[in-house]
Amino acid sequence: MSDLEVLFLVLALIYGCECACWARRGSVTFRTWFGRRWRPAHPSALMGNQRGGVVFGHPLPPLGTLLTGNQFPLSLSAEAVLAHVAPSVNPGWRPVQTGKFLRLNEIRNVEASGKKVFINGEVLVKASSATFATFVAQQLRQLIKLPVTEREGIIRKMIQDSFDTKAIENLWQNMHGETGRIRLLTNCLFGYLFLAAPVLCWFLGFRQCWASLLAGLLVLTATTAVIFRRIHKTFYPAAEDERFTQFLTVLLSPATTIRAHDLLSRPLLEGFHPLAIAKVFCAEAEFREFAQSILREIRHPGLPVCPREEQAAQMAERHSRTVLSEVFEQFLKQSGVEPTELARPPARADDTSRSYCPRCLAQFTTTEGICADCGGLPLAPFPAEETEKQKAR
Repeated sequence: MSDLEVLFLVLALIYGCECACWARRGSVTFRTWFGRRWRPAHPSALMGNQRGGVVFGHPLPPLGTLLTGNQFPLSLSAEAVLAHVAPSVNPGWRPVQTGKFLRLNEIRNVEASGKKVFINGEVLVKASSATFATFVAQQLRQLIKLPVTEREGIIRKMIQDSFDTKAIENLWQNMHGETGRIRLLTNCLFGYLFLAAPVLCWFLGFRQCWASLLAGLLVLTATTAVIFRRIHKTFYPAAEDERFTQFLTVLLSPATTIRAHDLLSRPLLEGFHPLAIAKVFCAEAEFREFAQSILREIRHPGLPVCPREEQAAQMAERHSRTVLSEVFEQFLKQSGVEPTELARPPARADDTSRSYCPRCLAQFTTTEGICADCGGLPLAPFPAEETEKQKAR
């Protein structure tokens, strides 16, 4: 293999790494290739850990699009904040959480630095991105400024806003309209690097064409970087440090330049619940399947539901989950889905199945017991078994 072939191979490997995005648990990535069909992608269990996993973007033209939605990482009440949420939007166990607890009247300052949210100088939560950390910090600042009597209404509104599908549609339409040129440039750069450049080097030789290839490369990367910076400033005006870093990376790394559209689109909908994004972008069957898993998590979270013994902490967890449940079920009904339909027991695997776990749907041959995988959650008997049990009583 010649040095030139090795060079293009290394470039392809670097580009492959750029297509792999790290997604934290507690978030769901939505991806499409041609823009027609969207599918949810959870952090990979094979290429990941308890904190997150890899999600791959489509590597070939038209390069596709990635969007990310998050569950709000805090449980809130009118009096306290708990860095723990019992439900999980991803399959498996809930994400790693700090479990820190503070009363709202004890909070002196709230800051976002990078992906971390600090309260009184201590890390409260690590978010999926700097943009989402800023969003969480803003929500907390808004809450602590209010009198106690007004906080419950704001907490409910915060959750309702995370299910606002009209806001999602408006943001996406604005982003889609602004990124037409950058998408064209990134696709041209892909063809330039992986098609035109190898062909020219093969027929003309690297020494004959390297100057022209370099000039074309600089034109494409510099133009993309300038447009990227302008669009980023429009949609994320407060993210100055992140914008500067990403601008330099897009300018200097052609492999990153090709994925510039992902850097713009991924944080766009981070403040919205993943199910609301699924309602806007995914097919009805995928939306219902996702809604069913979220409903089970809200109604039957794995045990323990709260890592703290303080009564105020447990009240914060319970209050947040109760409000989320009410808003969630209202959202389902507005979407034409009855929660009772989604909450139906699963079909029996065979005649020996007597009960099931209401969270993970694992089936058991006994009518009573617990699911160890869900922290000791009590089993639910199948309807016929429940009738027999009542007759026996």
